[in-house]
Amino acid sequence: MAVSMFRGGRLALHLFYAVLLAVFYPRLKPAKRRRILKTWSRQLLDILNIGIRTEGQWPVRGEGGYLVVANHVSWLDVFVLNTIYPSRFIAKAEIRNWPLIGWLCKRSNTIFIERAMRQNAASINQQVSFLLKQGVCVGLFPEGTTTDGKQAGHFHSALIQPAIDAGAMLCPIALRYQDENGKQSSAATFIGNMTLSQSIWRILRSPRFDALLVFTPALATAGENRRVLARAAQDAISQGLQNMAAMRQVPEQETTSAIPQALLSAQSAYASLLLPLPGQPPK
Repeated sequence: MAVSMFRGGRLALHLFYAVLLAVFYPRLKPAKRRRILKTWSRQLLDILNIGIRTEGQWPVRGEGGYLVVANHVSWLDVFVLNTIYPSRFIAKAEIRNWPLIGWLCKRSNTIFIERAMRQNAASINQQVSFLLKQGVCVGLFPEGTTTDGKQAGHFHSALIQPAIDAGAMLCPIALRYQDENGKQSSAATFIGNMTLSQSIWRILRSPRFDALLVFTPALATAGENRRVLARAAQDAISQGLQNMAAMRQVPEQETTSAIPQALLSAQSAYASLLLPLPGQPPK
């Protein structure tokens, strides 16, 4: 309990620090905003005693202009992904009304969408397409809701259209939370009627766990069908989650090479969409 309260105190201070940063954050240059977002997210995970592990190679070179898609387990997902490459995330409009967090999201240029309003979705698509053309990295959870993380749910294709319009690459990432023994951890799961405060308290009381990210091959989008792309991304992430579940049975020295090959095999039906894996995540 004492450790949990100590972490909670540090978290409160970190949120206060975020409020101070948010005052001038929108006026900073893009490169500076990305550095702040990446550093603050990394510090948040350190406070919550959450590690980051990655498998595979970041599938693109240089700065943004691509759409990152991932399976959705928790409110933590945004910060986990931001430690790898800071992005402007698309989020449901309800988050805008969350105490403090909603205001921080607005100040950090989160893109809010009214899912029930087609006209709003069309406007958002135009905005996202413009951002991608400007070289901005945009993040999206195509499931539209959180799951238990055991498998990827159905990917909605509508918000993938901006990547096609902009000719931007689509980068699927499989995300899983696991304990120190490699078993799936439910500490970060944010589903059902759980409130944000309940989720935070659960994480504060949990022993250390890791967020494991598997980078899958990027998908070319120009001239492609959004439903085919959504299915290809879903299949890649589903295969990534299966590989993570089986990874404990694979000798440690073999895991790095085994996962990308399995992912490539799983997407053989979409081989024409794949782009090469040239390098590591940008710093």
